[in-house]
Amino acid sequence: MSRKKKQRPSRTVRPTKPACLEGRWHFDPDVPTYDLFEHHDPDDQEDLGEVLDNLIFCIEKGYFLRWEAIVCEELGLPLTVRQEEALGELLRFSEDPADDRILYIDEIPRPDVPWYEIVSKFASLLLLEPYRTSDSHFEVTYDGWGTLVSALEEHGDGLSLPRGVDRPVEVVPAELRHKLWLQTCLDQLSGLGQEEELTLRNEEQQDRIKWFIRDLTEHKESVECLDLTLETLLKVVILPTQDESIFVEMMKKGLGLASMQDKIAERL
Repeated sequence: MSRKKKQRPSRTVRPTKPACLEGRWHFDPDVPTYDLFEHHDPDDQEDLGEVLDNLIFCIEKGYFLRWEAIVCEELGLPLTVRQEEALGELLRFSEDPADDRILYIDEIPRPDVPWYEIVSKFASLLLLEPYRTSDSHFEVTYDGWGTLVSALEEHGDGLSLPRGVDRPVEVVPAELRHKLWLQTCLDQLSGLGQEEELTLRNEEQQDRIKWFIRDLTEHKESVECLDLTLETLLKVVILPTQDESIFVEMMKKGLGLASMQDKIAERL
């Protein structure tokens, strides 16, 4: 039998938002599922980079959207226009979905949990606390969160959201989002202590503080929400002992802080 696209009946009224699938993402034992984190070490930043690539691919190419449309159809839930279109792109053997369940897309089964649980789990694994400047880090540590946010903002429209959430990026708890934005700023301090010349005692490295303040300004909302002071910041980022006092003095001078307890956000 040759494959053909299923002609879907037109609907006069379609919901503007996808149905909430919270608590409904459960399948019979004979339905294959796929764990995006399977065979990856959550403590390995290189592995996290691979997970991010797969996650971005699923968001940008519409795989999560298609699987949600399939699940909504299986549950008899009304489909949005975008979900209708996503299903219309899939090939079926039969006109009757009951006789032709879609178990694979491009030979890959459906994710074992909703997309927003995958995103939230990835975000939690991405955060490093405390952050040590002398440790080696992969690019995903700094760019991973921003890359994920960009993908969600550009391609996340049309995905289902859990209750109480209005935007795709908000599936990640607010405090975690702010901590991850701070982590992107810490890229400016990365490497201090890794080599002899990578120290704030070296004047050629002191521009890092200017760039760090610039990035903090860009993410002022997060700095404010985290209630950052120099005192609390030094609990988040661990600098080499030789650099800590220089860092404090340069931050005080650059921001006009009088003490370790001054609110950084108020000076940005």
